[in-house]
Amino acid sequence: MTELKAYKKPELNRVSKVKKLFIAGMGAIGSTLLKQVSRNDTEKSLRVIGVCNSKHMLWYDRSQSHYSHQELLRAPALDWSRILEKLKGYEKGTVVFIDATGSLAVADLYPQLLKNHIHVVTPSKLANTQLQDQFDDLHRLAVDHQVKFLYETNVGAGLPIIQPIKSLIQTGDKVLELTGVVSGTMTYLFSELEKGEKFSKTVKKARQLGYAEPDPRDDLSGEDVARKFMILARICGIRVERDELEVESLIPDSLSDVDSATFLKNLHTVDEEWASRFSKVSANGHTLRYTGSLKDNKIKVGIEAVPKSSSLGQLRGTNNLIQIRTKRYNDQPLIIQGPGAGKEVTAAGVLTDILSIQ
Repeated sequence: MTELKAYKKPELNRVSKVKKLFIAGMGAIGSTLLKQVSRNDTEKSLRVIGVCNSKHMLWYDRSQSHYSHQELLRAPALDWSRILEKLKGYEKGTVVFIDATGSLAVADLYPQLLKNHIHVVTPSKLANTQLQDQFDDLHRLAVDHQVKFLYETNVGAGLPIIQPIKSLIQTGDKVLELTGVVSGTMTYLFSELEKGEKFSKTVKKARQLGYAEPDPRDDLSGEDVARKFMILARICGIRVERDELEVESLIPDSLSDVDSATFLKNLHTVDEEWASRFSKVSANGHTLRYTGSLKDNKIKVGIEAVPKSSSLGQLRGTNNLIQIRTKRYNDQPLIIQGPGAGKEVTAAGVLTDILSIQ
């Protein structure tokens, strides 16, 4: 009789199990992500091997499990060729490059990273909103080299929007319409105007709170919302270029070409106009929101009057809300709602993408 031996589970290679992270960009999101990795990596499945900003690069040794970037200011000068060479030296598929820079020059490195079997995770929308052919090539490279290119936080910060839409499509559903508010900055601005606050004061406050960019025209132009809907359209299989989008800007014509300081100084000149717009729609039980829509393969972004009692009309703070209508979810569309801005939720969304990589 053959003796039965107890089954012993084979040990996994500990080194290959650990993901090695390199974080480019130590601003609000990058530095917050670094803290979250230190706090939450209880199983030690993640190891930060290095970080950089626009001027310096800092490498960590294997003994560290809690990370600080305070030494970055005294670290060696940034050298992308050295960074790429070092990242390529690790075992294939074990390195995750996180781009928290918002730099087109860094986004241009993605093809080289993917070709060298390095995963890329980013909250930056730049790579996904270049020409359609570039978008296609980038995603094809990830598939061909069996690595992940993940960007859930491109739309909705920490809200799960992109992956649910991809999952619906992968299981045979078809997206018919996407509508909603996908800018926390715009939600804040319009909900404050609804209360009777002045346009100029609200824009300046949004800037002080970190909801708006240092030059608020980057938000008021509508480009942020336009880029988000471009990405949503492309993951739905719709080929679209930026010049095909209809986008309404909130920047007064008289202030479009002045410097940032002059823009903020003279923004009060449109306060009465905005107060009048809200007053007119309020008389009919409506309010204004800055919305986007994707319908019949066309994207439209701009100001919309909505009932105060509606889901969009009741948005406050920096909340986002997107409605997903598909063949399966037609009569009752899916609604995803929650905070659409903030360094903590955005960094947590990036961390979720990292942890999803097998």
